[in-house]
Amino acid sequence: MPKATNQVDKEDPEYLAKRAKNNAAIKKTREKAREKAKETQAKVDHLKTENKGLEDKITVLGKEMQFLKEVFLAHAGAQSPEATVTGATAGVAGGEGGNMELINSLLSEIDDN
Repeated sequence: MPKATNQVDKEDPEYLAKRAKNNAAIKKTREKAREKAKETQAKVDHLKTENKGLEDKITVLGKEMQFLKEVFLAHAGAQSPEATVTGATAGVAGGEGGNMELINSLLSEIDDN
């Protein structure tokens, strides 16, 4: 048995009032959604900028750490005449066995970070 369809008089003031109320609610909901999307996009943009800054800082700190490591190796190697910056650990091993362990320990900690 087919359902009976309700015939709605589109000129009925009650129907028109309900439609106006519904249209206002839809408009409000859509505006709210647009505003939320704008806020989300602004947050994304801010976080992308902040992330880029942090990545740049990581790069700079990594280079600084490498430089300080080289300075440290050069200084530690200066105690032994045959040491160079690239071969400083070999030069330190010559006369200072205990210091070599300390240097290796420190360098491995630096490399781990």
